[in-house]
Amino acid sequence: MVNATHSEIQQAEAQDYARYDRIWQRVAPAMNPYPAVRASAAAVPTMAEQAHIAPAAVPAVQESVPNAAAAKAELSLPGAQADPCCMGSDAAELSAVLEAFAQEETADASTYRQLARYAPSRTAAAALRELGNAAQQRSRELWAALYLITGEQKMSGAAAVILPRLPYRELLRDRYHASACNGLNYNRTAEATVDPCLQRLLQRFAGENYAAADRLLRLIAQVQ
Repeated sequence: MVNATHSEIQQAEAQDYARYDRIWQRVAPAMNPYPAVRASAAAVPTMAEQAHIAPAAVPAVQESVPNAAAAKAELSLPGAQADPCCMGSDAAELSAVLEAFAQEETADASTYRQLARYAPSRTAAAALRELGNAAQQRSRELWAALYLITGEQKMSGAAAVILPRLPYRELLRDRYHASACNGLNYNRTAEATVDPCLQRLLQRFAGENYAAADRLLRLIAQVQ
């Protein structure tokens, strides 16, 4: 392009941005990633159009330097938008559900810690404490996800859980069913959202709760 005219250079740039524009329309049709460039590219006639325009009718190209706002718009990415591609408005619809999950995980963590006191062996007690720590970590991550979605800093307080007066094995049975149901509910919620990051988080928590149910099954099998 060393010997190309100014008009030819503009035409090549317009074709490049037209190709990029078609890609963006497939990936994110609602977005306008470079409005200033799109507007200037649309103003440049194609080679076919130039062939039918008399030389006197071709308007002079006005050179302009894009202002700071236009340059910023050209360089913006989906994640920098007011409505981000992850943990944005698509996830906000489930804010109340996520808060309920966070509170439930906090209560589960307290339940596991109390169960560990009734465990017949140190190994079983350690396993129950680990399950409690995992539940507490999920609660923290759910509150962090809510912060990403809403911008509000929240955290559940300490859960006051009182175990029913039941045999240790029966308490484990209750925890097994609770963990399995948690896994099911996380999966159902993951299917209900189109937010990719929230979906991945909920699917991971579903797997962790099912794994906890499997571990509780093994603990029940060890009780005579």
